[in-house]
Amino acid sequence: MEKEVIALLIAKNFLGLEKFIDLFGTDIIKCIRSILNHPKEKMYHKEVENEVFYRIWQKIASYDAEKSSLKTWSLTITRNLCLDKKRQIIREQQIIPMEQLPESFWEEDYFEKENFLDLLTYLTDDDQLIFLKYYYYQDSAAEIAKELNMEVTQIYNRLSRGREKLRHSIKPT
Repeated sequence: MEKEVIALLIAKNFLGLEKFIDLFGTDIIKCIRSILNHPKEKMYHKEVENEVFYRIWQKIASYDAEKSSLKTWSLTITRNLCLDKKRQIIREQQIIPMEQLPESFWEEDYFEKENFLDLLTYLTDDDQLIFLKYYYYQDSAAEIAKELNMEVTQIYNRLSRGREKLRHSIKPT
């Protein structure tokens, strides 16, 4: 079934897109809702969903079945678009809860609001999501762990390692 869908998408046949949505649409929507999960972000669900399907339509020729399944490839595109949208929403609102950052960061002048998101680029996508949920949305470590199917100790470990990585990346040379 996947090979047929891929062939139709590569041929730019809309039937392929319909079949793709039937196969993976639910998983894509669940992924979008899990990442853009705050009330302020709900209005962006449909926009991101459309962008995901459009991006898949555009990029299907670059899909390599030897590297991953079509589902994994699609969900990776979905996750990346959702994280990009989350960052955009945060930038547009220009609200960064600086008071939630550890005090050691306050000692340095590097942490201006507009630089917060730029600093997150030093972290992996998963760690960026954890940092945004913990420091920006003020979700508890337990809530984040439950949502990401992780242990609470893993969340705290990632936050600690991420802070250390950020400290090293902002130290003057």
